[in-house]
Amino acid sequence: MHFKYQLMSGWPCQAWLAECYKGNQEIIIYHGSRVEVTPDFFCEAVWPGSFEAGGFDQTDVIAGSGGRIRDSVMIFVSSGSTVDRLNMLRRDRSVWLSNSLVCLLSVVDAYLDPAYGFYYKDLYSVVYGIDNYKRLLTTSKGDVELVYFDNVRWDGNMASVVPKPSVNRELANFGQYLGFLESTMEQLAENICSPTRSKHLRMLGTLSTGYDSPTLMALASGVGCDEAICFDRTHLNEEDSGEGIASYLGVRPIVLSGTAWRCLQKPEIPFIAANSMGEEVRFSAAAETLAGRVLMTGYHGDKMWGKRTKHLGANIVRGDPSGLGLTEFRLWAGFIHCPVPFWAVRSIEAVNRISNDPEMSQWDISGEYSRPICRRIVENKGVPREAFGMEKRMASVIIHNYDEFLTPSSLQDFLIWLKEHRSTWWKRGKVPPLASASLDRWFHQTVNRYAEWAKRKPAIWRTASWFEGKPTYLRQFIFPWAIARAKDRYSKFTMLELRK
Repeated sequence: MHFKYQLMSGWPCQAWLAECYKGNQEIIIYHGSRVEVTPDFFCEAVWPGSFEAGGFDQTDVIAGSGGRIRDSVMIFVSSGSTVDRLNMLRRDRSVWLSNSLVCLLSVVDAYLDPAYGFYYKDLYSVVYGIDNYKRLLTTSKGDVELVYFDNVRWDGNMASVVPKPSVNRELANFGQYLGFLESTMEQLAENICSPTRSKHLRMLGTLSTGYDSPTLMALASGVGCDEAICFDRTHLNEEDSGEGIASYLGVRPIVLSGTAWRCLQKPEIPFIAANSMGEEVRFSAAAETLAGRVLMTGYHGDKMWGKRTKHLGANIVRGDPSGLGLTEFRLWAGFIHCPVPFWAVRSIEAVNRISNDPEMSQWDISGEYSRPICRRIVENKGVPREAFGMEKRMASVIIHNYDEFLTPSSLQDFLIWLKEHRSTWWKRGKVPPLASASLDRWFHQTVNRYAEWAKRKPAIWRTASWFEGKPTYLRQFIFPWAIARAKDRYSKFTMLELRK
């Protein structure tokens, strides 16, 4: 089994797509300019181990994705988290895989159903765990399988989803867990800086006033990560910049506006094309800063490091899908996303026992918002107790929850797209959404006012959940619109051109 590489210079720089034909030992890899390629493996990834050895298929700690030939078998490796995924389409004689849903749909010329209104719900289901989410996404060319955390094995005739390797770790107390985090961070830094990489990478942190990002920066600053993105405010206009914490950790804060994205042209497209929610759209204003970086984030810290986490199995149940919104955008901007709390995520039960160990009581503050592991790590770096983790803030932006849910340029384009596809609804005996921004805004405000009112009424309070946080009828269709527009990044590369 061997690779044949085809550089696609016009593609997003970290996108790749594999073409596997049954009975054929050659695997064709179409890839962007920042994908590392070698005779035995390809990747846009970092992991705690030797880069030149390419052992990312033998660990459960990996950020990014890639493929490795080992013992005449091909292993496609997904991120060791649920903020990225592999996307696979099985055909009669072939299997196609990509780290980008948009890339896969574009190359095989597949389309989503413009009149299907439940993509938001389907893609949200990843929060229920890697055994419980809606795995198949129906397209005009067949079902695309979304693979989170697990790997895909190709033996030349059949593709099968396989679990990541199990790694035995002794995490009986805080000292052992901290030792694991520190050694993993050190090995990751060595991998990032490997002289055998052809694409230069540098760590970049994130800092807010919560728990998770100060924790990862306390760890990363010790291995040379000397810069961190600090968004000044949340979407609720709350101050959330970790700029004040940066000085204690010896890192340079890169302060960015949390609302600068609203001044860009159609910034939401790659974020909505990821999971319909567009949560991480504020990162669109940081594209130049992110290029060539390994972005260290704290997604899933609420469950991994929280005291009262209920689901402690290896299924990776989350509180929300935050972080997943970056999965397409990062391929365009050229960075790798590394959410630190996912390290050893299948050992969450052991980590939770540490959080609740009496040994940690000194770092356990009163109230619901307490993460002793985080507080001990950060305070031991000299950061004052009152500087972080005092109040929980919601930093992510859920697009459909805004009154003005799209920027003017995107809204205009979305309404045009709706009008172009209106006949799809009529042919099925359905009424299409009215392409009216003002009517949609009125309906959104009305149902939210009702939800707030209903929550205060004992007889009907349960009905509030029917409307609260749910997209309006018009907003249910932004995912197929975003996918269609994102495919333009690949549109000039047709299947015929790929075959030449």
